[in-house]
Amino acid sequence: MVKVKVDRRNILSEPDSEKEQIYQQIHAQWKSGAPVRTHEHKSGFPAVTVDCGDIRIITDVLSVEDFWKKLRLEEQKREMKDE
Repeated sequence: MVKVKVDRRNILSEPDSEKEQIYQQIHAQWKSGAPVRTHEHKSGFPAVTVDCGDIRIITDVLSVEDFWKKLRLEEQKREMKDE
C-alpha cells in the first residue's frame, strides 16, 4: 500500500473564533452524511488531523472537544425549550 501525502490546513495557531467556523462547516457536512475522520497527528498531543469532505485540517483536540461540548449544551437548551 502506498501512502499518499494529504495537504492539510494547519489551524493550530488560529483564533478560537476561526476554528469554530471551520468546526461548524465540518458539523454541517457530517449532518449531511459525510464521514469525519480524526487521527492523532504525528507531532503528538494535542495535535490531531480532521478530514471531512473537502475539509482537511490539523488542529488541537482540546478546541475540538470544547466546540462539541458547547454544541451539545446548545442542543440541550433547545430541547428543553421545546418541552
